Amino acid sequence: MNRINLGLTLCSLAVAVSSVTPALAMDYEAKPVNWVLQAPARLLGAVSAGIWCGAINAPIDDGYHGFLKGTTHVAGKFGDEKGAGQLAMATPIGGAPGVVLGSLYGVHHGWWHGVAYGWKKPFSRWSYMTSEEK
Repeated sequence: MNRINLGLTLCSLAVAVSSVTPALAMDYEAKPVNWVLQAPARLLGAVSAGIWCGAINAPIDDGYHGFLKGTTHVAGKFGDEKGAGQLAMATPIGGAPGVVLGSLYGVHHGWWHGVAYGWKKPFSRWSYMTSEEK
């Protein structure tokens, strides 16, 4: 009788330990249940902010700044960055490529800005705008 009870006790203990082991292995401090519940909202906030910043906000902002940088750079090569004649001649030469390259940079920069800030704080105003970032 003792061997049967000992065998049943050891088998029961083995089943109990094997059922508790995955719960002990999970790191609740690293990934709490709250994180799992927030993940869908964070993902939606990150993707929507990435699309908004990458398609609309950042290309306009960076295209404008690229236009200004391209125009003043070429005007500076003509002799005077603030001269009216130099700026008039530099606008088609430096401004047009500046808009295109600035907008292309803005798509990449805006997408990653929106995804990063949209994940940290989903649907916040900072995740949808790149113009005030310094």
